[in-house]
Formats: sequence, structure tokens, C-alpha cells
Amino acid sequence: MLNGIHGEMALLDEGSELVVIQEDVWKKTRAPINKNIHMRMQTANRGSQDMSGCLEMLKIDIDGIKTWAHAYVIADAPYLLLLGSEMVYVTIHDPTDITRV
Repeated sequence: MLNGIHGEMALLDEGSELVVIQEDVWKKTRAPINKNIHMRMQTANRGSQDMSGCLEMLKIDIDGIKTWAHAYVIADAPYLLLLGSEMVYVTIHDPTDITRV
């Protein structure tokens, strides 16, 4: 669940360090965008893609595990929502298990 408003299937990508959201999905979340934060992402095929802004501290709920992350918006991403390596850790590891810190 994104921003407590919109549910979306996501692609978990251990090779990415970012959370990236397609522009159409961002609009459904109604989250504010900071267009002053610009970034260019290197794609898997060694190209690059400009991001149009950042959703700062977007609330993300994955199966009852709540977290927040900066999500970068791309107008024509080939996926709806990409969760990078930090989010992969959240979804695989139990954050309440302090023995795995």
C-alpha cells in the first residue's frame, strides 16, 4: 500500500539502490512531489533515464510492515513500482527480530 491510499504490485530488485515509481502510479498515491530533486538513473542496459522528481518519505506498507522511503518518479518506466535493495531487506527480514541486526 502506497501512502495509505493505493495498492500496487512491485518488482523487488536487489541490483537497484532506489525506489522508483511510474508517474501514473505516483498520481494515484496523491503524494507530494519535490521537483527540485533531480536524478539520472543508470538502467540495466547501461543507458540512462532522467527522473522527474522525488516523493520524499513515501509511506510504504508491505504485508503489514510499514516503512518510508524516497521514491523517484519516472514518466515511462517499464515497471509500475521498483523496490531497490533497501526494500528487499525490509520484505525478507523480520524487522522485529533484533537478533539479526
